[in-house]
Amino acid sequence: MSKRAEAEQWLRSIVRQHIGANIRRFTWATWLAEVRHNALGGVTYLLPCEGKVVDANDSFTLVKTGANSFCLVLSELLSQPVAIGDKVSLKFYKLRRFDGTAADGSEDPSTDGVRTISLTGAETLFPVKWEDRYLGINEKYAAAYRTIQNRYLRDLIVQCEKMRVDGGLRRVVNILTDANPADLDFIDPPDAESGSTPPGIQLRVTTGKFAGTVEIYYDVADDYYGLKLLPAGGDAQPVVLTDICFDELGEVLLDTIDDRSWAKVDVTVLKAASKRAKTTRSVVLSATEVPDAS
Repeated sequence: MSKRAEAEQWLRSIVRQHIGANIRRFTWATWLAEVRHNALGGVTYLLPCEGKVVDANDSFTLVKTGANSFCLVLSELLSQPVAIGDKVSLKFYKLRRFDGTAADGSEDPSTDGVRTISLTGAETLFPVKWEDRYLGINEKYAAAYRTIQNRYLRDLIVQCEKMRVDGGLRRVVNILTDANPADLDFIDPPDAESGSTPPGIQLRVTTGKFAGTVEIYYDVADDYYGLKLLPAGGDAQPVVLTDICFDELGEVLLDTIDDRSWAKVDVTVLKAASKRAKTTRSVVLSATEVPDAS
């Protein structure tokens, strides 16, 4: 049974304890660090919410956010432990740019009182430009973006922006933006010099798995990508991985630098439970006792 199916089964089995007798329908959101799609087929990300922790088992924590609405979270993804009865605020993963701002434009400053937000299809782009490159809501920053000349580097950038990882929840570029990036730079030689000076992307990252400089480059002669990892500090030797197919780049980056800290739910305890509050025990109900859900 998948984690999602397990979560839904558990919720249906205990939800009657946490809704009024006159409520026949309930809604819920689930955070398992897995991709979800909306009715239009787009990837959706959970909005922040507040509520009261009302139940938990060995795997999941249930937060009641309204009279008939809940948020169910994989407990291991909570940034800190919570107790039943705590009032909490939850903030979930959001696509971000390299400067840390939200990729959907929701944190951008307004212009003449107007802010443009991408409600669906938000994506992270490198802060670069070239002729006919579509920047969407990032267009207002185009003047500050670096112009890229090398056609191989352009292809590398676009592939990093489009190739999906984590089942589609993120893209390759988000592995970098979620790794506390700094000093983003580009190796952009003339096309004719690409053989002697491989075009690439270079930046510093800091994660629980790797801290140091990462360089993704394109080997024109062999038609493969390569990855150089230079650990920060000391006399550590760089690690060089070669012969990486374009569709393997995401998995290689996940294996080498991604610590999955991005998947954690940012928990703030707004009001701790009373010390006299008793822990709720989950009681499994029969299917006939569970209200319809949506």
